Amino acid sequence: MASFHVWLEVLSYIKALFEGITLGADVGKAYQRHREEKDTIAEAQRVSQVFASTYSEDEVQAILARLKACRDRFIKEGSGAARQKCLCNVFKDVVEGNGGTLPRIDDWERFYRELKCKAD
Repeated sequence: MASFHVWLEVLSYIKALFEGITLGADVGKAYQRHREEKDTIAEAQRVSQVFASTYSEDEVQAILARLKACRDRFIKEGSGAARQKCLCNVFKDVVEGNGGTLPRIDDWERFYRELKCKAD
């Protein structure tokens, strides 16, 4: 069972990376804002319970590591296309790990669709 704190990190990074890609937002500042947001905290609590038997702590930590790698690439490369591809690859791994569907977590379906991850 993955902890609330790890899910909060994952949800905050996904939102921040999405905003970095689509809005040109500062990922670090967006991450801090989402980490303290009531809606993100509530969703992390929900997800940590609903997906307790689906994702282990190690699996969610692996997703978090991939997101942090995307953040690091954003800083080094700065390319919009590379940013999008990196986050889409994380989503693809999540889809594969969830039996072929994106789990109903936060705004993930909208992010996936807006980034056109299926076409990658």
